[in-house]
Amino acid sequence: MNMSVKDVAELLNVSEKTIYRMIQNETIPCFRVGGQWRFDRREITSWLEDTRAFSWKTTIDNASFEDEESISIAEFLKRGGIYFKLPGKTKNAAIAACLERIKTGIPQIGTQIDIKWLYDSIVQRETLCSTAVGNGIALPHPKSFGKFTESSYIALCFLEKLIPFAALDNEDVDTLFFIFPKSETRFLRIQSKLLRLLRDEEVLSVVKKTPSADNVSGVYDIYELFSRKEAEIFKVVGKEAGSAAAKESEKAVGKESGKLSGKETAKESGRAAGK
Repeated sequence: MNMSVKDVAELLNVSEKTIYRMIQNETIPCFRVGGQWRFDRREITSWLEDTRAFSWKTTIDNASFEDEESISIAEFLKRGGIYFKLPGKTKNAAIAACLERIKTGIPQIGTQIDIKWLYDSIVQRETLCSTAVGNGIALPHPKSFGKFTESSYIALCFLEKLIPFAALDNEDVDTLFFIFPKSETRFLRIQSKLLRLLRDEEVLSVVKKTPSADNVSGVYDIYELFSRKEAEIFKVVGKEAGSAAAKESEKAVGKESGKLSGKETAKESGRAAGK
């Protein structure tokens, strides 16, 4: 079920202006339908679990210059790598196998970040709410990010076969995206962007073809597609959200001006009547 800006604002007990601010800052998962911003209830439920460990300031504040510098899903995928034929008959076994493979491509996993802590934290997060997002895809990540990598990475893992993942849509999963962020804010922004990209039919089609390790062109197709789609989808997102937030501010100012004008008129009427 999809939610509107008003629905999410009421759920979070914040103003609609705050929600538009989150959209502009790319810290909340959302998408466009007929020119309107919409939110997948499943994604928002999972997002709420993720942000419990974060400060509210992290969720709504503007990204720092450091975060603005290069938020690129395609680049982070190139850094983290794509891994194939990962074994595992259960969710936990698959996560463990993925982490063992990923640490061969991201040196900080297993050295600076203890792999047992990482595994335990990811499994703990899964017990709260499945990170499956539909279409056989999941985004496993730790319950809290007490430890970060020096640069942000995304690792894409294709499992040998579909496995149960306790998904809300009851679909089994065979495609896992692991996000290793540089900061909490960067995690929220990467997750939000990745979820939006995974709603694109062309992106889904290429990802779900599950290219083999021998198909080098298939791997580059994924990198190229994410890069191209990022440019297409996100070039106007900030402007649209900023425009919507500005309109909300204008409405609020207009209402306040109306109230003040009404009060002034009442005062003048009272003075005239007194005379």
